[in-house]
Amino acid sequence: MLIGVFLLVEMFKYTFRYFLMPKRVLVLGGGTGGLIVAKELKKMLGGNDVEITVVDQKEFTEFRPSYLFVALHYRRPDQIRAPLRYLERHGVRFVNAKVTRIDPANRLVSTNAGNFDYDVLVVSLGAETVDLGSPHPWELEPATKVAEVLSQIRQGRVVVGVHSMPYRCPPAPYEFALALHFYFLTRGLRDKVNITMIHPWKQPFQSFGPVGIRWVSSMLQQYGIEHIGVGQNPAIKSVGRNELETASGERVKFDAAFIIPPHKAPDPVLHSDLVKNGWAAPRNPANGDFRSEKYDDVYVIGDVAAPNVPVGMAGTILHSYMPWVVSNIAADVVGVSLGLKTFRITGTCLLDTGGFGMAAACDFTEMVKGKRPYPNCIFVPPSPVVRLGKEMFEKMYFNWLLGVVP
Repeated sequence: MLIGVFLLVEMFKYTFRYFLMPKRVLVLGGGTGGLIVAKELKKMLGGNDVEITVVDQKEFTEFRPSYLFVALHYRRPDQIRAPLRYLERHGVRFVNAKVTRIDPANRLVSTNAGNFDYDVLVVSLGAETVDLGSPHPWELEPATKVAEVLSQIRQGRVVVGVHSMPYRCPPAPYEFALALHFYFLTRGLRDKVNITMIHPWKQPFQSFGPVGIRWVSSMLQQYGIEHIGVGQNPAIKSVGRNELETASGERVKFDAAFIIPPHKAPDPVLHSDLVKNGWAAPRNPANGDFRSEKYDDVYVIGDVAAPNVPVGMAGTILHSYMPWVVSNIAADVVGVSLGLKTFRITGTCLLDTGGFGMAAACDFTEMVKGKRPYPNCIFVPPSPVVRLGKEMFEKMYFNWLLGVVP
């Protein structure tokens, strides 16, 4: 008798939880991927079918492409970030906490603010940098250190080096080197400062195909920027006080060095069973399925999964495939698929080269499907309009996802 009552209670709890209560979507990470999921899913489903919670250890979301502007004294940190609490204006709960453990088998996420269970989990924790002790514009605080170092340089050799791949935004080190040309030019110091670029790629932009190689190589030559293509990964063996050694044995002396550090998946992801080859593993990204390889109720998106797609770590690429992710999550919540057009992965890259900006629009779909060795790209020559477009997008980003402009 007691067993029968217990079973009836449990059945009632199950029915109430899964058929009457709103589904709980837990989003880990308040960067581009997490914000798009929260904003678009809430917009699509409204308030009755879903409860969305975003967890991030930072109080702010930041527009990472503008770290370069901070490094060049063109922006202050408070101008390129906005409080994540603004999510609550849109009916999304925000929890300022650090994720410590992901246990998808038991639908449980642990944080320093307590445990969370879920019906659908979205892992968008990004990639973390490994500190090498060198200033660089790949995180906000180190970008402010770059600004301090640059303000003291009057002459000598400045090195922009990439330690290893993968790293966020593959074209960005070239953007940084080209922007440094303009930075020193405006200070009247360009003839006294030599700029050297060191990269694992043997040729500049080689992952973007022959046109990209020719285009960027000619720009580096035109601006007098030396390029050392190591052709090995990692590219840099060691960094001393005024000299570094590449993996090929070449020693490069410098007066200032800005080394883009190694990137890795956050520890809670690395220590879970969501990983393959050190990064989160989506099921079939070539067809738009960014569910975990092992769990139907877990999605892995953005930088934390990019190396297994494989595409570069970039918000613009993530943006291109998010409609399929959001649509699939909506179908999980309400049980109805809205359907979408043919799946594509694309990206548009706007590079600030100082007084001008250049752009590349690439379709990665055939590359992700293994049918091409590099993306199909269209390149836009440098112009002031492109540079203005990058600055405008910074403001559009915050307005779109949080309804605020810093």
